Amino acid sequence: MRRLIFGILLALFLSANAFATESVGIDTDALDDGLSEEAEEIMPEISPSVQGDLWESIKAVFFKAFGKTGESLKSGLRLCAMLLGITTLCAIVELSSVGKYAGVITAAGALGICAAIVGTVQTMVSLAVGTVQDIAAYSACLMPVMASAAAMSGCLNASTALYAGTTLFVELLLQLISKLLIPAVFLYLAIAAAEAALASDMLSELREFIGWVISKSLRILLYLFLAYMSATSVISGAADAAAIKATKAAVSSMIPVVGGIISDASETLLASASILKSSVGVFGMVAVVATCLVPFLRVGIQYLLLKITAAISGTVGLPSHIKLLKHCATAMGYLLAMCGTSGLLLLISSVCFMKVVA
Repeated sequence: MRRLIFGILLALFLSANAFATESVGIDTDALDDGLSEEAEEIMPEISPSVQGDLWESIKAVFFKAFGKTGESLKSGLRLCAMLLGITTLCAIVELSSVGKYAGVITAAGALGICAAIVGTVQTMVSLAVGTVQDIAAYSACLMPVMASAAAMSGCLNASTALYAGTTLFVELLLQLISKLLIPAVFLYLAIAAAEAALASDMLSELREFIGWVISKSLRILLYLFLAYMSATSVISGAADAAAIKATKAAVSSMIPVVGGIISDASETLLASASILKSSVGVFGMVAVVATCLVPFLRVGIQYLLLKITAAISGTVGLPSHIKLLKHCATAMGYLLAMCGTSGLLLLISSVCFMKVVA
């Protein structure tokens, strides 16, 4: 009889542990399928279900992404050479005419700068909007998997709240950029061009206000997201921990003989789910970096080159043209911030899912 009882208990224990290791399987194929073609090309060989080295993977993504920016660098250098040629030519013509046609030369130079840079601005705007859309699309693949893994590890309340918050803020960012910030960038550049053509500062306050709206909108959205995620992780995590502790105590006391075994098996299940949550989180973070890094580098190259062009033109160009180049660089910086913010939201969300503990 004792052998029979021991055999039954042993079978229960082994089956519980087997259930713990098999039940945490989550379909992670969607994480690969949701990547854009460009992101797939630079993703390292890591699996969503296997713990990987985060920093080594990000380093590999960075080197591959940097190799895809050669064409952007060449086009940026051509644009900078053209802009420097326009500003230098205008300065020489005004100097040779002894200021006789100063207003005409200033307006013509401003129009020339705008004509030269408009194509690049449109390309970078499309790139920024496309990046936010890709991040939103991948969020729809990543967040359900992260939420499922977190819920299976015992963080039911936290996973629900984090998933809802991430979905809300990513969609809010997408709508904010497409409906408000992108038109604001074009308006900012139009006002800067008019300001340079008129060689007057009467529109500077309006231009600065538009720039203030763009920067503050992104900052406020990011601050609200951080506050929500921080509060949710702490409050929901504490509630989940209390619920799990109470459940395990009830199971151990209410079920005779095997209550402790089931309780231990549940701990194994939660530990297995936590490992899966971490591995999915690492894969998701690398995938987010792969999605937004190439566009970020391309826009960043244009931003840095425009800053350098504005600095060089300061030695030979007309003051209004120098200011216009600085404003163009600032507008490119706004687009860079949009790309960075979209990726940062999803990275922060992935960290919160990985760090929340029930």
